[in-house]
Amino acid sequence: MKTNFEIEENYAVQLNGTHIDLHNNFDFIGLSKNGKNITVDFKRTTGDWVKNDEFKSLKFEFKNVSYEYYEDGDSEALKEDTERLGEITFFPADSREINDGIIPQFKPKMNDDIIMFFEDGRVIRVGCEVIKLTTGN
Repeated sequence: MKTNFEIEENYAVQLNGTHIDLHNNFDFIGLSKNGKNITVDFKRTTGDWVKNDEFKSLKFEFKNVSYEYYEDGDSEALKEDTERLGEITFFPADSREINDGIIPQFKPKMNDDIIMFFEDGRVIRVGCEVIKLTTGN
């Protein structure tokens, strides 16, 4: 797997030297599929702690997906917990039976998946060739 970003402290990413706090500053909008590609979208959250120059949106584009795994979140969770990313990690593809582990690793290894854990318990796990993170102003 190749990426244009690094994971920082399992709640944020770094893109071109910019720290992006996914947990506090962005809300999950949704996931879409197109053939062997998946897109996960986030928008800037509303709150007085979010800087005005923070990106308005983020898009994780998963290219040539070979594996995908999903767990639904708690249907009774608060709305903000359904939108809030808890943690993000790269994780070995040969350990796909483990979907609740975190590895403090900045860059993926060749055979890693990426796992996104949300505060409501939702899990998105994807194995692919490339993940491209893009931003919107």
